[in-house]
Amino acid sequence: MGLFSGSFGTGLITGLASGVDKSLRAAMDKRDKELSAARTFWQQRQAQKMDLAEARDKRTNKALDRMIDEMGGDVAKGVAAFKAAGGDVDQVESFIAALDETRNVGLEYNVQDKLKLDGVDLSQYGDLTREKAYKGFATEVKGVDIQMQDMSGLDKLGLGMKDMGKGISESINKLIPAREREAIGGITGGVLDRTGLITSERYKQDVISKMPDIEKQIKNNVLIMTTGKDVLNNDVDDATKIRLKAQNAQMLTVLNRIALSKDTSATSSGLSAANISASYSKRLSKLNKTLQFTETAGQVSIQPPDQDVIMGSGATAYYMKELATMESDFIKDTILNDDGTPKSKEATDMAYSLGLGKVYESTQKELISAASSETKPSAEDTLPPAGSKSAADKPKPKTTADKVKADPNKYVVDVLAANPSTPPESIRAALLAAGVPTNQIDTIINNATALLGG
Repeated sequence: MGLFSGSFGTGLITGLASGVDKSLRAAMDKRDKELSAARTFWQQRQAQKMDLAEARDKRTNKALDRMIDEMGGDVAKGVAAFKAAGGDVDQVESFIAALDETRNVGLEYNVQDKLKLDGVDLSQYGDLTREKAYKGFATEVKGVDIQMQDMSGLDKLGLGMKDMGKGISESINKLIPAREREAIGGITGGVLDRTGLITSERYKQDVISKMPDIEKQIKNNVLIMTTGKDVLNNDVDDATKIRLKAQNAQMLTVLNRIALSKDTSATSSGLSAANISASYSKRLSKLNKTLQFTETAGQVSIQPPDQDVIMGSGATAYYMKELATMESDFIKDTILNDDGTPKSKEATDMAYSLGLGKVYESTQKELISAASSETKPSAEDTLPPAGSKSAADKPKPKTTADKVKADPNKYVVDVLAANPSTPPESIRAALLAAGVPTNQIDTIINNATALLGG
């Protein structure tokens, strides 16, 4: 009689099979739940993106219809006007709002007369329909491409799934197809002359008549960005700070261009103050476009290239990191020389006016440190010649940093006494490199100047 023969053997084998079956079923149930949860999550996420895209398309189509109507029903000219007004629904809606306000106060503004199509050939677009035009500005939504590993352990039994995400992606993309834009090429180059719009006229008058108010607003914005508090001492979120940065760049550009309209001389860096602020504004605009940055009621949303939409605190953190890199590069390219010295006093002033004081100081320390390490002599260069006294027997010459650390006030007095025309920026850089606190530097320089009768 065999070992597992009889009723005992039958029961034992049945029990083992039952146990294996339960474990296998539990593992498969776990995997099914994970697949179901993943499918639900990604399906909802894709549906939300589709909802946002459809909502944006409704606004876009409405704005495009308005521009076509302004062009007397000519779809091709309407598309050209839409692109000339910005090509983006936010910008076109802004133009339409200004257009309506202009007409509401009794002023004349004819979009057909203001649209310049020099070099734009619309003859080939005679059969362009509104439906085709809508598709040319549709909001694109990519299909999902889910990466998911099988963590059930079934691979040990040869039952694992090599690509769990592929099946989910295919089912969701079939259920919610990706949205693609059918771009309309060739209708580019049109220009809208906005002279006569009430917003344009009012803005110019405000700038001219209220310059002191704008300057005060710039200073208030810098204070808010620096302290993180508004005028009522309430905490300010990062989204507000981002908006204030863009606002300051625009106001500074306008102020400086008006102030320099009769004086085209540049600073010693080769850039006027207006060009510096405009350069920052352009970089900020490019960053926002690259990340598809939007901010509504303090809520930030971005979509980095080839990535999914990021919202809330995660979007803010990602954006602030990219912003910090952009601002540091801007300081290096526009404000400071490679050794950390300022390109000009005007450039330094503009950096602080743009609310980049902290970035300026940290970047300057970085450049000074890098320049110092590059010029530091090697060990071989410092070895004494044969037969001479050892380096330890000779007094080491004091470096600039040593002199500053020993007595910052004396150092500045000595420098100015030897050469009264020494640029303050060079003195600031030396003090900063030696570790003198930023909030003490101006006082030290001012005291030394007053002591020497400057």
